[in-house]
Amino acid sequence: MSVERKVFGKIGTQPVYLYKITNKNQMSISLLSYAATWQDFEVVEDGQKHSLIEHFDNIDDYINTPYQNGKTIGRVAGRIKDARFSIDNVEYKMKPNDGNNLLHGGNNGLQYQNFDSESFDNSVIFSHTVNGEDGFPGILKVKIKYTLNDDNEVTITYTAETDHDTLFNPTCHVYFDVDDENIKQQQLQINAKKFLDVDDEKIPTGKLLSTINAYDFKNFKKIGQGLKQLKPLNKVEYDDTFVVANKAATIKSEHRAIDLYTDRNGMVIFTANTKDKASGNNYSSLAMELQYLPDAINHNDFGNIVLKAGQKVSYTNKYKYRKLD
Repeated sequence: MSVERKVFGKIGTQPVYLYKITNKNQMSISLLSYAATWQDFEVVEDGQKHSLIEHFDNIDDYINTPYQNGKTIGRVAGRIKDARFSIDNVEYKMKPNDGNNLLHGGNNGLQYQNFDSESFDNSVIFSHTVNGEDGFPGILKVKIKYTLNDDNEVTITYTAETDHDTLFNPTCHVYFDVDDENIKQQQLQINAKKFLDVDDEKIPTGKLLSTINAYDFKNFKKIGQGLKQLKPLNKVEYDDTFVVANKAATIKSEHRAIDLYTDRNGMVIFTANTKDKASGNNYSSLAMELQYLPDAINHNDFGNIVLKAGQKVSYTNKYKYRKLD
């Protein structure tokens, strides 16, 4: 097991570091201090390297992309209705950045910060402290630990503590493309019987809908087949949240698979082409974001994302690579 570090670029005068962890199987993950980003995920099969996530090779693209490729999103991933919430009957109002709502924690979220970083035998820890940005209460100390083991498992652990009751529900906004074939030919399986109903602003209504037809991935189905099933609904993309538990999903091609695990209850999937806006609906990758359900603070049964003053919380997402014969 080895960890390498080099300078990837700069933000102002601050260096952005790239760390590369490689295991005994020559599988590697590359990470950036900017936004605690999962920059690349490479495997070696029969002497050939394969990258399994959509990524950029320079810092400017990471700064400028609206797609948040591989970044840590938060302090709260997803949307908060009307950019307001209450904790113990105290209301907090934030500055909207998505119509009337707050998206991904605001315009000063974790996805825009350059983290402190340190490496260990098979892991890297990114640390950052936020202090009331975007209207959230409290000084929040965040640590994000990426670990790669020799069983080909990538584990991301999100830990936080605060001096004031606040919210915490981050995720990794990673986009998978596990083969050279078109993403529409890759197969998806999601362990979910329900997904969230949303309004025209993509805010959850509170209703849980059954995963049928286009949203039924209980058995493996090609992503392209699902997209075809969306057409009668006058939809052309996935941007949906599934209710999951433990082993959330698997994305696979003929040659390899990635299993996704989480200790929270939600997974957002989003079809995109993050490198070519002109591509229309010719999607190149699938975001799979493990988190508590969006807008959980405004729905009693969506999960508890309140972090109380003086307490510490940790969430874990895991991604396991498997070579298929």
